[in-house]
Amino acid sequence: AWLPTREILALPQRGHHGLVGVAESASEVPVRALSPKLNCFRGPELPSAFVRNISSTIRADTEQAKRTIEGGTMVRRRYQRGSLFKRGKREKVWVARWWEDVIDADGTMGRVRRSIVIGTVAELATRRLAMHALSERLRLLNSGSQRPQPMRTLKDFVQKDWEPVVLPTLKYATQKHYKYILKAHLIPAFGEFRLPDISREAIQNFLLTKLREDYSWESVHHFRCALSKVLGSAEEWNYLADNPVRKTRLPRREYKQERPILAPAQVWRLMIALPEPARSVAMLLVLTGLRIGELLALRWKSVDLGAQTLRVTATVYEGHFDAPKTKRSVRTIPLGPKALSVLTVLHKRAHDPNDLVFSTRSGEPLCRRNLLHRHLQPRCKKLGLPRMSWHALRHCHATLLDAAGAPLGTVQALLGHSSPEVTRQIYLHAIPAEQRRAVEGVEKLLVGPKWTQIEEVTQRPN
Repeated sequence: AWLPTREILALPQRGHHGLVGVAESASEVPVRALSPKLNCFRGPELPSAFVRNISSTIRADTEQAKRTIEGGTMVRRRYQRGSLFKRGKREKVWVARWWEDVIDADGTMGRVRRSIVIGTVAELATRRLAMHALSERLRLLNSGSQRPQPMRTLKDFVQKDWEPVVLPTLKYATQKHYKYILKAHLIPAFGEFRLPDISREAIQNFLLTKLREDYSWESVHHFRCALSKVLGSAEEWNYLADNPVRKTRLPRREYKQERPILAPAQVWRLMIALPEPARSVAMLLVLTGLRIGELLALRWKSVDLGAQTLRVTATVYEGHFDAPKTKRSVRTIPLGPKALSVLTVLHKRAHDPNDLVFSTRSGEPLCRRNLLHRHLQPRCKKLGLPRMSWHALRHCHATLLDAAGAPLGTVQALLGHSSPEVTRQIYLHAIPAEQRRAVEGVEKLLVGPKWTQIEEVTQRPN
């Protein structure tokens, strides 16, 4: 009995290096050469009719297999051990090489030689250990379950796949931030790199170079996050075996200078000098600790003057409303008497619960940048105060909370922080009564004769 044609194709062809492939074409497995390879065909010469029949069938199956492989749904199975050699002077490393199927830019299949560092000689002391590490790296490739890698560049992947599919799922502010990072930093550095050629070493060198160019630790951290987001999508869609950004590290964060924090007396001077509506915005940021986007997105339906609370449910950036920054950012903030007084004055101008607390005449949210550059920073400069931002006023609130003796869990709850420390998240619980005492403690530090003067200025008609 003869084997079916597809089983013949699946039988391995052996050379002096062991299993090297699966029959892909009739030329690779000549029909007359089958008899020494397969036990079932040993003996007399095959009938000529059978030879013609099986030859045509093999050619047909081969063309179908080729179309399937090029379509990306099937990987040609090969077995290879790869090769190893040492490299380096100060610190010797093991370098591995192997062949790998790839998809060229025109969609056809090709083969390229891969070369990576799999570890240092100190980590892998013997060739046996290095070969074991290499075999683990080649396991998916040899099993045929790894999809051939595309020879597309990062720029092509970002423009044709990532930006149309992934970017719209992110928050508007994050979209703008990632677009800037890609255009100004990542595409110039890695745009012409083929996806599989973006190595951990290249990324690590890029990050360290940016730090040497005097970019802040936070900025370089954002570059790393953006690149990880893009290459993470490539990994998820099987364009990469793994995300090389995961294996990179940033040096320990260094705080070069303290954020400018205003003392209570400086807060008084600034509030008196600011015009409306910048004054009310600044006062509420200091008294509540809200983020500027959360305050400018606040609607009257989220303010309960009777219960003396407000509910944070949204944020706004350049006119685009979105969910708050984190899950814990959705929170209820208790209002002290002075914050309540500011909101009571503003509420007299409200007409509908859906109205924004701060809006333009057309009902649109105020522009944070205009308020910052036209009012807050010019007044700070005129008064000789440190250069401030809206976020710095939030830090002022946090500092005053600490000075008022608020527990750490209470501060985190009021500010809507998602602490990275699991212990603090689980074991520190903020009690509403503690939150109210904390915000009232902030007001006690600020309130005095000068604050009464601020209230009088605020209540004057503009």
